[in-house]
Parts: sequence; structure tokens; C-alpha cells
Amino acid sequence: MKISLTGSAIVVLFLGPPSVSAQTNVLANRARACNINAGYSMTDVVETARNFEWSEETAPGVVIFREAVAVAGDFEYDFVFDAYYPSYVDMTEKRVAFRNRPGGRNGRVFSDVATCTDNTWISSVRFATPPTGSPIPEVSVALSTLCELNGATVADAVTLAGTIGQNLGASAAVASRNFGGPRVPNGSSAEIRIFFPSSTDFGAALDRVQQNTSAPNQQNQNSV
Repeated sequence: MKISLTGSAIVVLFLGPPSVSAQTNVLANRARACNINAGYSMTDVVETARNFEWSEETAPGVVIFREAVAVAGDFEYDFVFDAYYPSYVDMTEKRVAFRNRPGGRNGRVFSDVATCTDNTWISSVRFATPPTGSPIPEVSVALSTLCELNGATVADAVTLAGTIGQNLGASAAVASRNFGGPRVPNGSSAEIRIFFPSSTDFGAALDRVQQNTSAPNQQNQNSV
């Protein structure tokens, strides 16, 4: 399984009812890449999203903004809008209700502060190392790595993610694309996502890794 570091991000979370539990076997994840509109900042994006009045019939369990901080490759967006649902049934029902909601607007809306691609991708997310502690931090740091499976399975990626999460003292999940988004061969890759309890924990974990001079050279096989 070939692994390459694809990016690190500040993660901003806000919750809408009902909350999604990391203990759920498989979460449904709906994601879109977005750019911040001229004259606004990530703070404006988060404030606008938090002020959005989600109804119980339309709200995802959790929404996470993964803001690009250090990204390898050709990712040209400011952040990824990640909406998590406890199941595909819940996601389908919530999206139908959202699209059927009454029109009209009241004050600043999300499209005023950010422009998202129409290319939405849907993934299954499996937690290898669930988040611990409460409440969920509003701002933290995450790492994501794209794994080319090369004959390995998503279950293999989940096992690897669990090992990485334990070594770094962080929670770990694996996202496997089902449809949408940039075109990739089905079952060819998976994304490992590492979520740290806080920015301080992220820094401490990297310091431990850098100070471990006995670790083998993992060139082109980076796990963090």
C-alpha cells in the first residue's frame, strides 16, 4: 500500500442536530471543495455557517471545514466542506428535505462568503480510532494521506489508520469514495484522516516523531 502525504488542515467543526457518533460503523460523508469569496475570511465562513438555521429535517450530524494549510499536489481550493451523516438513508432524507425547503433568504448566506464546486463527492467513513473526550474541539489540526491500495483493501487501510492514530495519540478514520468528485478507479484508493484533540497535541506528536531517531526511513511511505 503506497502512502503519500497530501495535506494538513485546520479543522473547524460545528454541530447540527442530531449529532453523529464516531461509534457508528460506517458514516456517510458528503464533501465539496470551496474558495472564500473576495473580501471575506475563514472566520466569516465559519460564522455564517454557524448562524445557519438547520432544521431537524435537514441537518447533517456534524459539519467540518478542512481549511488548507500545507497541501501537496495541485489542490487549488481554500477549504473542503465535509458533512457527515449517520447513514446513507439519513443523508438521502436530509438532502431531499433540504432541496425542498422554502425559498427566500434572511441576512448573509453561505454563497455570499464562499463559492463551492458543483462536483460533490460521496464517501463512506470508517473510524479506526474514534475521537475521545468531550466536547469536540471547535478548532484543531488534521492530517490527511491518500493511499493507493494496490491490491490492499479498505479494511487494510483502517488497520493502518488505527496504528497511526495510536502512535500519534489522535483519532483516525478512513474515507473510501463511492461516487462523485474527481474521477478515480473504483476501489483504487482510500484517504486516511488523522484528527488531533488540539493544535498543541498535533505539535507534540510531530515533535515526538522527529525526535525518534531510531525510526526506519519511510521515504515515499510517509505515515504522518
